[in-house]
Amino acid sequence: MMTAVKTNSQETSYTLLQRALDCGDSEAWEHLVEHYRRFIYYVLYNLNVAQSDVDDITQQVLICLAKDLPGYDRSKSRFRTWLSAVIRNTAVSHFRKQKSQQRRVEGLRDQMSFDNLNQSTEVDAYIEKEWASYIATQAMNRVKKVFQGQAIDVFQLSLDGLGASEIAEKTGLTISTVYTLKKRVKKRLYLEILDLTSDLEP
Repeated sequence: MMTAVKTNSQETSYTLLQRALDCGDSEAWEHLVEHYRRFIYYVLYNLNVAQSDVDDITQQVLICLAKDLPGYDRSKSRFRTWLSAVIRNTAVSHFRKQKSQQRRVEGLRDQMSFDNLNQSTEVDAYIEKEWASYIATQAMNRVKKVFQGQAIDVFQLSLDGLGASEIAEKTGLTISTVYTLKKRVKKRLYLEILDLTSDLEP
């Protein structure tokens, strides 16, 4: 049976952004880096950036964020949209500066079907999709810390396409318990996605 553990609500990223705009608030910047580093790394890796270069370019993106953050205008675009442009432009700049990487640029264009990598809406759409996946993954990681026992197993089996009776047979639970656990985990996942969206999408 599951046991719920109450978690503390985190500050919103807009609060962090506002604090990060104050150059003296290093703590806010560290929180932003923690939030976004893994996502930036993942996107660059999946944009065919060489494994040996991903760390360096991730750092370049973070440097760009630090430099350009004071110019970010929330009224003109979502932070995620702005971040997407920074990631894309930094990757393009990297490829252009290193002639030895030209074949990677072409491979990236072929894979993502761009005509103009530097102005491609397809890259932005890709990053948008990956962001949704990233949020869902982070939310599920939170949910796994909240539920113990068979609740997560039940939910995962349901995602795998098994019906309640099949899950009950596999886990030894009653069908009613399967429905209850599945509903609780699903609700918690939805709430965590909303919470993360509030945190990371000001």
